[in-house]
Order: sequence, then C-alpha cells, then structure tokens
Amino acid sequence: MASVIVVDTELKDSIKEYAQIIDAVNGNTEFSGSVVSDLGDGDAEIEHKSELITKITQVSTSSTLTKLSDREFEPAFYLLIHILSELSEKSSAELLDDENSYVIKLLLESNPEKQALVRDRKTVKSTSILSILTNIFNLIPEVSKTRIYLIKQILNIVKSSNIKFSIIENNLGNNLINWLTKSQANDTEIRSIFWDFIQLDSEFSLKSLTLIKSFTLNYELQSIQELYNLINFALSSKTVDVSFLITNNVAQSLQAHAQDSLVATFTKYVQGDLVTVPESFSNFKFINQKSRILSLAKFLSEKSQSNDHDSIIFKYDEIPTELAANSYEFETLLVNSIRANVIEGKLNQLESTFYLSRVNRFILAGGNNHQVNANNWNEVKQALYEWKNSLANINEIVKATRENIFNNGSA
Repeated sequence: MASVIVVDTELKDSIKEYAQIIDAVNGNTEFSGSVVSDLGDGDAEIEHKSELITKITQVSTSSTLTKLSDREFEPAFYLLIHILSELSEKSSAELLDDENSYVIKLLLESNPEKQALVRDRKTVKSTSILSILTNIFNLIPEVSKTRIYLIKQILNIVKSSNIKFSIIENNLGNNLINWLTKSQANDTEIRSIFWDFIQLDSEFSLKSLTLIKSFTLNYELQSIQELYNLINFALSSKTVDVSFLITNNVAQSLQAHAQDSLVATFTKYVQGDLVTVPESFSNFKFINQKSRILSLAKFLSEKSQSNDHDSIIFKYDEIPTELAANSYEFETLLVNSIRANVIEGKLNQLESTFYLSRVNRFILAGGNNHQVNANNWNEVKQALYEWKNSLANINEIVKATRENIFNNGSA
C-alpha cells in the first residue's frame, strides 16, 4: 500500500515553518533571516530554488535535527521531504527513489548509536527512524531497486538498535520474498536478506520456522551455510517437532552434507533418535530435553503399531531407561511431551500406566531408507483407516445419544 506525505500549507509557509524549527534548535534567527530574500514578496514565484535547496540542506544535518525531541523529529523530517520535493519539482517518490539520496543518507545518519530509555522523550529513538524509513519504502514504486537497499537498512537498524523483532515480524515476514522479487533482487540478494531477517528473531519463534519452510519449498539450499542457518535456528527454538522443515530441498541438502557432525546430529534429531550433543553445540540449550521428547514419541509410535503390543496402553517399566530412569522422570517427560503437542493421552499414576490417544508420526521428505519411509507411510494409512472405521456408525451414535438425552429429560 503506497504512502503519501501530506502537508497542509503553501510552500513558502512550509519553508518559514521549517526555518523556525532550525532557529529554535540553534537558538538564533540566522537561518530564517537568510531565506527571506529567496522567498520573494507575496504570492510571487520562488525564483532561486536551487540556491534555496542548498541553504536548506546545509543546515539540515543529523547533528542539528537530532537535537529535536523524539516527538518533534518525525514531523520535521516529513516537512523537510515535502519542501525539497516541491523545490526540486519532483514527487516525493522521485526524490527518494535513490539509495544515495541526501534525504535517505540524512535519515540513516540520524539513527542514534546509543539507544534512549523508553521514558526518554527528548532523544530521537530508532523506532522513529524506522517509522520514517518504512514510509519512504512504501512511497517508492514496487519495482524500484532502491527498495532492496531500504530493506537492508531496516534490518540493520533493527539489529543494531535492539528493536523488538515483533515490530517487523508479520509485515516484513509475510511480504519479504514478494517485495524482493518485484524489486528485481537477484537470487543471492534474496537468500542473503532472507537469512539476515530470520536471524533477527532471538525468540526462534514458530512463525519464523514456518517462514523458513515456505522459503525452502521454493529455494534450494545452495551452501552448507544456508543449511547451518536452518539447523541452528531449529535446534535453538523451543518448538520440539521441527520435522515439517524437511522439505525435498532440505532433505537433499542433508544428504549432500551427511558427513558433517552438525548435519548428522540434526538428522538424528528430526528422526526421533536420541542425540548426544557435543560440547561445541552447547548453545542449543533446549536440545537435550527436546530430543528426549521426540525419542519418546518415536518409541510410542513404533510400539503402538507393533503386533505384539497394545496400541494405547503403556506401562511405566516399558520405557527405555535412557529416556526416563524412574517413574517421576517418565511422568515429567510425558507432561512435557503433551505440552509440546507431540503426544496426547492420560496418566494413571495408581496403575503406573499411560493411555496413548495420539502421537506424532515421523514421516520425512527424501531420505535414503526407502523401506523405512514405506513403513512410515503404511503406519499413516493404517491410522487413517482405523479413524475412518471409527466414524462408520457416527450418525447412529449421535442419534441414539440425542434420543437418550431427550428421554431422560422427559422422565
């Protein structure tokens, strides 16, 4: 959606207003006095526009404008854009559609190196710089390459200023690839900017994991660094089951780099195998707990499909000791697994029994073990067949239940 800058005054009045802003910052009337002769009398046309532009840009430095309060800075900057646009006889979009634009450089130079406190209303904040930069982005045509530069600068400001990722997560996340494509970004630029965006998410959210999946559906991982980016994010996330990330493109990359230790660990993890994390992977603080949850899910899934085991009832003493050394550890692991939405069921502490009602299956794209994949798909088919059969008499069951309720209510 395009933005517009609206200034409800005549050009001469706008220049006078801006001159007063500069005078107030400098504590004198020098600038106002210097532009009076350039404005001419009454309604006469301004003759020396280029000289006036020079005077205005000379006084409009970052050191001057950042002396304004945070509340004053944004409207003053929009007023400056309006004035320069009118004097140069260009639209705002034409004025700004250049990464070397004086206005864009001035705005970026005005971003504070040291962030102000939330309650500090006197200092210009990075959020204000980001707001203006976003509006400039929206002013510029979708096909402009300047938009690529502006997206990079938006990401730089968020990173350097510790702005919350949530401020840009939805709007930028949902549109990033589309915007870059329309701006004619090349493949390398798209990949680089996408991963720079993802790595700003210090919460390693499910939303970003979903964006990674969407990205890898359309783009191959062309380097091991891209695969590392995906793995590092997935293993750092609190989301336990990240097997949905294994698209065909990701599976091919995992196979191509199967000998790498981090890749091998991640492959075992998403397959539900219990992983032993090397010291070099200690930054993945949730991985041990997450791996135990997935390994339990895999154990329950395989046992529930076994011909020599009940499909829903599990005794505590059946659980492998490497997952839970005692009943307390097993119950804790079950609760964490249920919270992670990997399994569903009920505990019976008196009988030391767990009743399984649902468990995630481990069906991954790609893979060299075709027999395992075939068995996994057969498990899914069987589960769907059982679910279909359970619905066979659903209408009769609902009808009988309604009649019983009616009859009991009438009695």
